[in-house]
Amino acid sequence: MTSRPRFPVLSFLVLLLASAASADTIVFDPPNVTAHHSVDATVKGSWSDSCTPSVGNVVVAGSTITLHLDANVPPNVGCLAVLSPYVRTFHLDVLPAGSYTVIAVADRGSTSTERARDTLIVRDAETFTISPYAVPITGGQVYITNLSQAPARMTIGGVTVPVQIGGEMPPWVIAPPHAPGAVDVTIETDSSTTTSKAALIYYDPAAADPAVFEPILFPVAFEGPGALGSQWLTESFIYASGSPSLFRDPLPCTTCGRSLTLGSRQLINNGNPWGHVLYAMRGTTGALDFGSRIRDTSRQALTAGTEVPVVRERDFRVQLRFLNVPTDARYRVMLRFWSLEDFPQFIVVVNSSPLIQQQPLTVSKIPGTSMWFGSMDLTPLLTTSNGTPTMVTVVGLNGSLPAPAIWGMLSITNNDTQQVTVVSP
Repeated sequence: MTSRPRFPVLSFLVLLLASAASADTIVFDPPNVTAHHSVDATVKGSWSDSCTPSVGNVVVAGSTITLHLDANVPPNVGCLAVLSPYVRTFHLDVLPAGSYTVIAVADRGSTSTERARDTLIVRDAETFTISPYAVPITGGQVYITNLSQAPARMTIGGVTVPVQIGGEMPPWVIAPPHAPGAVDVTIETDSSTTTSKAALIYYDPAAADPAVFEPILFPVAFEGPGALGSQWLTESFIYASGSPSLFRDPLPCTTCGRSLTLGSRQLINNGNPWGHVLYAMRGTTGALDFGSRIRDTSRQALTAGTEVPVVRERDFRVQLRFLNVPTDARYRVMLRFWSLEDFPQFIVVVNSSPLIQQQPLTVSKIPGTSMWFGSMDLTPLLTTSNGTPTMVTVVGLNGSLPAPAIWGMLSITNNDTQQVTVVSP
């Protein structure tokens, strides 16, 4: 893994005025929607001047959804020639099942300019149930439930496949290989033929499709020696108590696969500074519980360990703020930081009023994920402050781009006892 150099931080003013070119994006909430739920489409990016567009109207024409941004400027309004971030949310009605091309356009006068496009998959989860609802592009086994009659034939994406029936399992088939995207599924029984639109999603295992997978972060996976004779051990567990929970990759534990149905599994420590990033199939993790702690085994009598938070997608935010951080020289403080997207400049601000110190934070892409990681030893910044507890803030700072979702934590270690305190937002 290589780190890319970042631009040096001169001041907040320089960063706020910095310009950068970037493609606008569309984000859907919820990312995985069925035909009985509404969805929000959020367009975000940078605008060429300070008069950013407002939300216009939505036009649905067949399988194309057009999000119209109103870029008209009222009379007598001046616009500064500076790149400006914007975020606009469109509320979509309940949509029929299918695969949609969503296009964001900016309207100014009689001219429409495309800003972004993406694919929205709306699944039909009511006609019958395909489990799992997503398979890799190489295909895989899926079960059919919620049927009044046993299926005689099944067609997936235009390919008819044999149905296997027998034993205690529901009817099942081997879905054939297919390109990424959603396909229709047709089931024929002795008395009827039923088609479910966009019932099965094919995904590329090399990617982390946000419509299919949710990231789950175990921030620490360290086992080994530390400072002053300490010996650290991370103990992280996943517990399943119900229907199968499905993952993009085999779980990092002994004899584990891509699914977990019942019981507890301990994750293997890998020593990576970013811990474990797991991708779980959306809608399959309701019966999961998580736990993680780190402890110094050379001093077992002094402590049972320190809890480390397990982080879900909803825990990420656009700014991190840590309050009451100690500045005493007896402590060393390490910041660990994760971002769901890359960004031109992250910055760490130590505010020990009236002294404000700021440092750029370098991040690198975590292999095999769509997440980025960075770390920084804050001890030098803290011990040169005024000696009272201080506030530490981490932001993605660039005046021309909307900030990505981020999460981080501080590990505060007592140099005398090696006791670790973990602080998260």
